[in-house]
Amino acid sequence: MLATILTALAGIAVGIVGMRLWQQSQTASANASSDGGAGVDTPKLNFDRTRVLLIGAGVLVAATLAVLLIKPDDDGTGAAPGSAIALNQNSQQLEDVDTMIERLAARLEANPEDGEGFRMLGWSYLMTNRPQEAIAPFERAIELLPQSAAARSGYGEALVALAKGEVTRDARQAFEQALAIDPTEPRARYFRGRLLAQQGRQQEALDLWIDLANSASPDAPWQADVRRDINQLAGELGTDVSGRLNASPPPSMTGQPPALDAATVQAANSLPPSEQEAMIEKMVEGLATRLKSNPDDPEGWARLIRSRMVRGQAEQAKADLATARKALAGNSQGLALVNATASEVGVP
Repeated sequence: MLATILTALAGIAVGIVGMRLWQQSQTASANASSDGGAGVDTPKLNFDRTRVLLIGAGVLVAATLAVLLIKPDDDGTGAAPGSAIALNQNSQQLEDVDTMIERLAARLEANPEDGEGFRMLGWSYLMTNRPQEAIAPFERAIELLPQSAAARSGYGEALVALAKGEVTRDARQAFEQALAIDPTEPRARYFRGRLLAQQGRQQEALDLWIDLANSASPDAPWQADVRRDINQLAGELGTDVSGRLNASPPPSMTGQPPALDAATVQAANSLPPSEQEAMIEKMVEGLATRLKSNPDDPEGWARLIRSRMVRGQAEQAKADLATARKALAGNSQGLALVNATASEVGVP
């Protein structure tokens, strides 16, 4: 049951992040059209892509946030399971996320010494395109967790977002502090490369990003995105990097959400079975609803089919597989992923 909970949580978190980023990209496109493309000239890399490391982490943050806020309060008056994550076809999905964030902020007012909570709140604001609001929680997290590289790199990323993609002096300092604590911190390493590119040192940035990709786990949730940035920058430089990158299949081709951390596992374990079941049902149906409006999502179909089979809904999984095959008829790679998942889980 726990595996099902975590799969569903990560799947819905992907949907939340995806919807947020889609809306942001639509707004950015409209703005770009209206102003004739005015903006920062260099570097050429799109800032939407500079947040790929946040996106990968954001999936985990959203999943943890959902579990945290579904848990009853100490006095037993917590909200009914799933009330904060009820999903439907309209903007209520995003309003629910905002509600979760507000509830976390309220909890932190009552527990102002929760460093991890403040770090999560900062990431949540940043993930929902509110970098200004993310600053104070990150600063509090750093105060409470001075040795947290993740808190410092998150703070730096919020500063970059506020500066419309520019790595400012303060952001650079935050990333340097994060790397002094943990030289392997991926977000800080990524933005160090971003700074190099910003300074016109594209080759050094490329070398740093290649080292980042090669030194990380092949299934790191941000691998495919960083590799796309590498290929984009290499194209601008006219450099062939195919022989320098370790072979690694994109993590999205696994059909599995990224692994959740121990805190999420512990939080999920604390839910009574009846609440787990109600929560999962809402999440699975929310994912199914999202796929109706966005069917060109092989990873989403794979998660849905897997969830159906784990829940013993073989006939529904079979129907979903048929629908996915129609939706992905022109996507051979995505279709292969869905078929492989169906075969793995034994869809009839």
